[in-house]
Formats: sequence, C-alpha cells, structure tokens
Amino acid sequence: MTLNSFSTHFSGALGRRLFTVGVPFILGACTPDPEVTRSQALETAGQWLDQAHASQDTKATPLPTCHAFGLIKFTDASCDDMIEHAAALDPTTRRVDSVRLLECFGQGNKEVCGEFAEIWFNTQNASGVNVREGMVLKRDNDAFRMYWYRSDTLFTQIIDRAEREEAGTSSAQMAEKQEKLDAVYTQIVERDPGVYTYPACIDARVSSSGMIGGLIKQENVTAAELKRRAAQCSKEFCLALVGKRIAAMCQ
Repeated sequence: MTLNSFSTHFSGALGRRLFTVGVPFILGACTPDPEVTRSQALETAGQWLDQAHASQDTKATPLPTCHAFGLIKFTDASCDDMIEHAAALDPTTRRVDSVRLLECFGQGNKEVCGEFAEIWFNTQNASGVNVREGMVLKRDNDAFRMYWYRSDTLFTQIIDRAEREEAGTSSAQMAEKQEKLDAVYTQIVERDPGVYTYPACIDARVSSSGMIGGLIKQENVTAAELKRRAAQCSKEFCLALVGKRIAAMCQ
C-alpha cells in the first residue's frame, strides 16, 4: 500500500491520498471500529508528514507539532529532529508496512497507557536508499497527535550523539581526576622534593594487578618508601590517586 494510493476523502496533501479501509463505522456501537480508528491515525500521520516536508521547502509553511508528553518521555530526539529526518525522505516512495492499535506505548518509566496507533513505513531517501520509519500517534479527545517518530537515520543520529556525550563525559571525568592528582602530587613534592624522581601517572587506570603494595596515606608518601617499591617494578613506575590515598603503579 502506498500513501499516494490512499483515498481522496481525507484532507491535506498527503492526507487526501490516505487509504480508507472499507469497513463502515456502525453508529451506536459501544466502541469505535478499529478500522476507522486506524484510518484516522493514517490520515493524521499523512498530514503531519506532508507538513514536515512542506515546512522544509518554504518558510511560509508552519512546522508540524509534536505531542508534548511524547517529548517529555523520549528526550533523545527533539521535535525539530523528527521533522528534519521525516522531511529528508522522498514522500513519493513512502509505503505503509503496518498499522497497529496499542493500549500502551513505551517501556519502564517511559510507558504511558491510553489510545495509541503505531505505523511503520518503508521509504527511500533522495539517493534511493531504503529507510525504515516508525510513527506512534496518541489519541486525546477523539483526535490523534504525533507522539513519537523514528527512522533509521534518526536512530543513527541518536546513537552517535549518545556516544559523543559519553566520550565527552569520560574525558571530563579523566581530566578532573588528573587535576586532583597533580594538585596532591605537588603538595607531596613540596614536602619531600625527592618524590619528584617518581612521576605522577598520566591517564592511568588503577587496578590491583598493577599496584605495588597497598595504598599510601598522602602524609606517608616519602622518596624512601617509593624507592623501595620502585625496586620491585620492571616497567614504568608512577603514582596515582585513589580517593585520598596514593597508589604506586607499575605499568
């Protein structure tokens, strides 16, 4: 099923092309007909995707909106991220793969229950590369709103961003530890200049296998004690900070 082949009964550029599954809604029924609900979700999805694409072509077109609660629950992508990645794909190649109605969406503390529709598309980018897209819409007051959108390209961006943030955090933590070690090392050398013979470790990972002897209180670090321990090391000997104590490392 392609979005271009959908029924013209719906409003909106892409929405007018949405396919209405032909099961009539029975008036007076206790619950909405699932097929009608799926069609309503498809109509809203089509309108959102149309607007996302149009908003990138001209600044006069307002950006489509995203459900505020979805943005609160899934903070790894902003509304702008979702619009940008949806708009970057070729809308003429977008095909509906599946539509499911859900009572809840999300896992753990991200889970929210209510009325949801999950739609998956098979699409292509401008280079003709196949891209998988998924959209979840939440129904409030009988109207669907775009709650969550992801594509292969957006997933890749989210992973890359998380890895960069993690690397940045690790580097910052390592720099902070190095700064503390340098400050302590300077104080020890001022008290016993002979300690300067034994350098502070640079970006060392402290492990019990690399330590010579136990941890040393800062006030007990002397050139004599370090000379004794250094004699047991056939590799590089240096000093690391573990908490408030000094570790003699052989690495």
